[in-house]
Amino acid sequence: MSDASKQPADSSSRGFRTVLGLYLGVLVAGVAASVAATQSVSEAVLVAVFAGGLATGAILGVVAARLDDDLAIRLGRSRRRRALLYLPGIPGLLGAAAVATSWSPIASTFVATGSSLSVLVVGYVLGGIARSEYVEAVTAGEPTATWSWTPPGGGKVDTFVALAWLFIAFANAVGGNWAAAVVWLLIAVGWIVAGAIEGRWQTRWGTHPEIRVHDDGLVKRRPFTKTFVPWDEVSHVRLHEDELVLDRGLFDVRLERSELAELEAARETIERCIETAGADARSVP
Repeated sequence: MSDASKQPADSSSRGFRTVLGLYLGVLVAGVAASVAATQSVSEAVLVAVFAGGLATGAILGVVAARLDDDLAIRLGRSRRRRALLYLPGIPGLLGAAAVATSWSPIASTFVATGSSLSVLVVGYVLGGIARSEYVEAVTAGEPTATWSWTPPGGGKVDTFVALAWLFIAFANAVGGNWAAAVVWLLIAVGWIVAGAIEGRWQTRWGTHPEIRVHDDGLVKRRPFTKTFVPWDEVSHVRLHEDELVLDRGLFDVRLERSELAELEAARETIERCIETAGADARSVP
C-alpha cells in the first residue's frame, strides 16, 4: 500500500481549513461561554464571550492547518483519530441537563446543548474531509477501473426521519422547551448533513458517486467525501446472492446489485488487483 508520507506535501485544502476553524471555534466558544455562565453573567456578556471564543478558535484552526501541511492526512488516516473529534462534545451533552436549570433559557439552549451537538456535527464533517484528503494522498494515480455507484439509503425513509425530527423540534419550541428543541433540531441537521455527504440523497451538488479500483485499493467516492479500502486488509472477495462482499473483519465492504450493476466485472478486476498487489509485496526483499 502507498504511504501517504511519501506523497508530495501539499497544504491542506481550503475546505479542511475552514471546517477545522469552525470546529475549534465552536469548541472554544462553548467552553468559554460555559465558564462565563457559571459566574451568573448577563446574556449580553454571554453572547459576547461566545462570539469571542468562536473567532479565536476559528483563527487557531486556520493557522494550525496552514502550519502543518500533513494535519489532514494524519487525521484522516485512522478511524481512532477521527473518533477523537467527537469526544469534546460528549461531556457537554452529559452535563447540559444538570446545569441548564441554573441558566436562562437562551444560555442553556445555545451554550450547553447547542455547542456540544454542534461539535459532534462539525466533527463528523471534519473527519470526512480529512479522510478524503488521506485518500487523495494514497491514490494519486488514475484508477484501473471505475463504475457508477448508487449509495444505499436515502429516499422516502430518510426524508421521513429528518422531517419527524424537525417536527419534534418545532413542537418542543412551541411548548417552550428550548433545550429539547435545539437538541432535536441539531439531530435533524446532523442527519441531513450526513445524508448529503454520504450521497443518500441525489443532489446537483458534489461529484457523482463512483466505485474506483486502484492498484493499492478500492475507493468509494461519495458526493463530498471518499473512503479507501487497501488490498492488504481484504482477505477474500466473493459474490453472494447479488451482493459483492470484500471480507475485512468487522468492516466488510458490501455492494448490492442495486448499487453497482456490474458486480461480476468488479469482482474480476478487484481479484486481479489483489493478486498483483500480493505478488508485488512478495517480490520486495
